[in-house]
Amino acid sequence: MTVRFDLRRALQKGVRLQAISTGSRDDLESLGRALAEYGARPVVDRIFPFNEARAAFEYLSSGAQFGKVVIALP
Repeated sequence: MTVRFDLRRALQKGVRLQAISTGSRDDLESLGRALAEYGARPVVDRIFPFNEARAAFEYLSSGAQFGKVVIALP
């Protein structure tokens, strides 16, 4: 696949481009099967009500969390 990208425009806007490697499709399918068979539960640090979303983002920015920070929708 070829992608055309105007680097000058991106630099003017201060865009950050970062490549990541996530493995193959086979790896992802294997992970899906393992999760279906053995299950996995994320660690939830705190749950904020929707009206405290700003506080949730501030808490997340502080780096004090251990696990997921959740914003509960009404």
